[in-house]
Amino acid sequence: MKCQSCGAEIGLLDKVCPHCGRENTESSGHQAKMKYYKKQSEKTKGKVKESISENVPLVVSAIILVLLVIGLWVAIDVAENASLYSHRAKRREALKKYEEYKGELQRYLDEEDYAGFVAYKELHVIPEYEEEYKEFENVWNLAHAYNRAMNSIEQGKLFGPDARRYGTDAAISDCRSGIDSFYYEYEEMEDELMNDKYRDQMLDMRNKVEVAIRIYLGLEGEALRNYLDSSMNQKEAYLEGVMINE
Repeated sequence: MKCQSCGAEIGLLDKVCPHCGRENTESSGHQAKMKYYKKQSEKTKGKVKESISENVPLVVSAIILVLLVIGLWVAIDVAENASLYSHRAKRREALKKYEEYKGELQRYLDEEDYAGFVAYKELHVIPEYEEEYKEFENVWNLAHAYNRAMNSIEQGKLFGPDARRYGTDAAISDCRSGIDSFYYEYEEMEDELMNDKYRDQMLDMRNKVEVAIRIYLGLEGEALRNYLDSSMNQKEAYLEGVMINE
């Protein structure tokens, strides 16, 4: 800025002109404003500190609440996905130990222990669709349907009239559905059966299911074929007569 008296360049903080000695009035006004703003600034700082001090408990509580929510979310996520993580880990293990696991699966099939075969496969999460286990794909599908059919036939018949405790309609429906599922799976792979490594085991499953149907449901030969060709309602009507209304 310039001195109003001599026109020389002077600083805003100079109280007098260093060239002519005249009082710098603008500097006085600036100094007064600076003191005012400094004072206001100190007051504001004091209020901020006071406000922070008063709200520290609230802020801490809010932070703790946020951390608890995050922790709860993580715990829920882990719980919900624990089964999935375990499933994936077991599947990777099955691929690493495929030679050992295949030996065990083969043993169950050789012993005609189809329930054990299915249980071992499910326990170890063996992926039958992977190349290492591809040979078991058909026999696994049929063994799963076989176990369901045998269980539904035996449970429905053995409980008889007492099936009402578990729901008569459900018992009849389960039995009909179990038998239908087995024959559906068998017919789906029948064309490939002659070339399948486990052909004998799959034929054995069919024979065992038909023995169970003959013993528990009184169906064999032409009567069994007629039953299989009938409608869902006709099947369930027949099963109700055998299981409930003897």
